[in-house]
Amino acid sequence: MVIKRVIERVKEKVENLQDAFKKDVIPPVEKALLSGNVQTIITEQYRLLRSRLSGLNGNHASNVFAVTSTRKGEGKSLTSVNLAIVMAEDTKKKVLLIDGDMRKPSIHTFFNCKSEYGLVDILSNKVDIETAVIHSKIKNLSLLLAGGPVESPSDLVATALFKEIIEKLRKRFDYIIIDSPPIIPFADMNIIGDIVDGILLVVRAERTPKDMVIEALKSLNKENVLGVVLNDSKKRLSKFYY
Repeated sequence: MVIKRVIERVKEKVENLQDAFKKDVIPPVEKALLSGNVQTIITEQYRLLRSRLSGLNGNHASNVFAVTSTRKGEGKSLTSVNLAIVMAEDTKKKVLLIDGDMRKPSIHTFFNCKSEYGLVDILSNKVDIETAVIHSKIKNLSLLLAGGPVESPSDLVATALFKEIIEKLRKRFDYIIIDSPPIIPFADMNIIGDIVDGILLVVRAERTPKDMVIEALKSLNKENVLGVVLNDSKKRLSKFYY
């Protein structure tokens, strides 16, 4: 019932803004916010999300967040990218975006960049963190691409080394966003969920079955689930709202 009420409230909010984006037909890969692209309703929604996540930094440091979805195609990667950009630009603090979806990496496509090494290579003990982390063109935002390829990402994520790497990165960055694998049908997210400070679940409106959302939430540590990001409320309104 709680999930249904959350989705209905967000859906109503998106429908009220439909007219503002009737001409918006930007292809998905081009919808990442550009540095300096500020005064738009879209950016403000990400800023609101960023503000609420930043507000979690009270007595306990909360700076590592996983963005996931029930299945592929929900928009989790775009959400990860835009959230990381807004965090880097608004807070002026050091932000790291990690492509943790080693089966279907995509972060490099948003930034049009390449790296010889990535997360897979660190977990395989081929390189160190300094070698794999690269700077983006956006000030304060660094990237750790997926690297690879690898046959069994779950085995790498399940190692003690993965947790050790995240702990080391905590000391070097103020915020870390992990674009994580979908919850269904992989087990990776269950492992990642126990390491991060919070989880954002991206849901695609009118596409993601309610029972699938409930099933996905049941598999996660509920104490770590921070909220739901509703994506694609209308076909022509291909944007994200919090």
